Amino acid sequence: MVSDDANDGAKVAREISKVAFPYYDLDDSIEIARAMHAAGGVPLDRDQLGAALNLSPSGGNFAVKVSAARMFGLIDNVGGRFQLTELGFEILDPARERSAKAQAFLKVELYRKVYDSFKGRQLPPRPVGLEQAFVQFGVASKQRDKARHTFDRSARTAGFFPTSAEDRLVQPVIIGGGSGDDSVRRDESNVAPVQNPVVVSAPVAVLHPFIQGLLETLPEAKTEWATGDRAKWLQAAAQIFDLIYTGGGGPILVEVKGQP
Repeated sequence: MVSDDANDGAKVAREISKVAFPYYDLDDSIEIARAMHAAGGVPLDRDQLGAALNLSPSGGNFAVKVSAARMFGLIDNVGGRFQLTELGFEILDPARERSAKAQAFLKVELYRKVYDSFKGRQLPPRPVGLEQAFVQFGVASKQRDKARHTFDRSARTAGFFPTSAEDRLVQPVIIGGGSGDDSVRRDESNVAPVQNPVVVSAPVAVLHPFIQGLLETLPEAKTEWATGDRAKWLQAAAQIFDLIYTGGGGPILVEVKGQP
């Protein structure tokens, strides 16, 4: 997915989505949670998480994958260390995973807007109709196909497509109940029924997913952050800037003074 964005990154650089959505789907984010659990289920620093995921912690791919897992509510960054959330643990528990997947799907801003707007109704036809709805919700037009593909895969994983037609979103029926199920019901009780599909215009632009993912890996202020780790973060930033911006005068070099 990073290579795809590299091909058209310059084209979308000036068009920013106004609604948050992941570039990786729910299955990809569950794999991140699973890798963290296999690594002990304890908080991990950037290098440790990169090793668990077999990704370079200074690469843009790392930042975007971590950003997606955070959008789904499976991991968080506390004091510069990444840790599984309660939902992240639940989604790995066979007894609770179905409920947890439904909750994770609805945590994504774009997916929640689609669910609320078309609840009890057919989704617009694919690809043009659904992608146009995404644009109305705030997805940049150049990113609408990526948003649709990731949405479809995530909805499938979360069990929101009750039929093979996949033409409507229906919240999965959870048998047995649990804290996760209650959370989903509480979320819905706070949303007024939508009689007709609505066009949402968010007042604040959402950063490009690569930039957003990069910023979300920053440690909290006034916490310890080694110089070498700072350099790796800046190297990742330089790579991402090369992907999404034009007009660069050459590669950006980042090095720690006094080191080769």
